[in-house]
Amino acid sequence: MLKRLYWVKFISLIAALGEAWCGSLKGIADGVVLVVGTGMGGGIISQGKLLKGHHLSAGEFSFVRTNNEYADSVDYLLGMKGSSSVLSKTVAKAKGLPADSMTGEKVFKLIEEGDHTVQAIFQEYCRNIATQIINLQTILDPEKFVIGGGISANPLLVITIKEELEKLYLDSILNFVRADIEQSKLGNEANLLGAIYNYKQTYHLE
Repeated sequence: MLKRLYWVKFISLIAALGEAWCGSLKGIADGVVLVVGTGMGGGIISQGKLLKGHHLSAGEFSFVRTNNEYADSVDYLLGMKGSSSVLSKTVAKAKGLPADSMTGEKVFKLIEEGDHTVQAIFQEYCRNIATQIINLQTILDPEKFVIGGGISANPLLVITIKEELEKLYLDSILNFVRADIEQSKLGNEANLLGAIYNYKQTYHLE
């Protein structure tokens, strides 16, 4: 599982470059890309450049702890709480189905059909992501968050994250700087375009 999370990290960095070059972060000096997939990958654009960090691990959102009481548990890492595959398995368990029988498409179909159990699971899933977006907004103060990854192709993901964010803001007496969230314009092509952009930068190509 940890190897898979590291792979998500690499893909997410490339996706962030793609979004900054010709996607939802084009022209944005400070932004964050969250790639929702088998983990929670990310990339941080700071002052127009990819933020790498001293140990080259900036944007490693999968390893963010989400629970103080169980801080040493892999189950409470953001890469697990925000994983689309974990979402599918949680829904399958709630419906009494085999873990590998549920897909993201089936989850959204159940939500759209009005399945209250699946709707509640999905809302909690999006609330977990929304909570961490508030934390990241507080720490990094980006102009915009971009939500990517395969599951983000369905607009319901970003819509629900926004709804859960709004609930958190309304329920708090603190004056948050409200996060601006947008669905990725590039989708899965962000990785490919980011790789091209990285190549052009490396070899100083126009």
